[in-house]
Amino acid sequence: MGKGGTILGIIGLLIGAGGLGMGLINWTAQSQVRIWNDYEPNYFTAPDLSFETIPNLYVIVDLSSPVQLYVTFSASTKILPSPGNFADILFYFMVDGTRLLNPYTRVGPYDGTSTYEYLSVCLQYFNALFPAGRHNISIAYFSETGGNVIRECLLTAQSYPV
Repeated sequence: MGKGGTILGIIGLLIGAGGLGMGLINWTAQSQVRIWNDYEPNYFTAPDLSFETIPNLYVIVDLSSPVQLYVTFSASTKILPSPGNFADILFYFMVDGTRLLNPYTRVGPYDGTSTYEYLSVCLQYFNALFPAGRHNISIAYFSETGGNVIRECLLTAQSYPV
């Protein structure tokens, strides 16, 4: 092999070693991503004018160091419109028993003239520096009228290294 072949061989080895190093870095970062989730398939009727938490739906996030935390909640609702009155349901994240005022989402009828309406709920939360420790994350809701139904609730939390 000539001088040009040796140089190409060295360049090939350097590129291969660089690719191996990048793969190792990517694999290491992926192994630090953690996911927790909980699913509550049953439905329940929301009480009138009361802050409550969704029964049997929570995740316990146990962190040894601060992380970036992304949390999502989704559900299906059946709203019973009340003409002339509000019939919305408001949803909030709860962290360690404290209701977060933002973000929140609100679902409800547009004009209150239908018999009932099925609406989807999606709520997302991101914290770029969530503290280490053991944390309980759940969902609080407030129904502006009795008889509204919440069902098929999914709560997922994902942590990423800072």
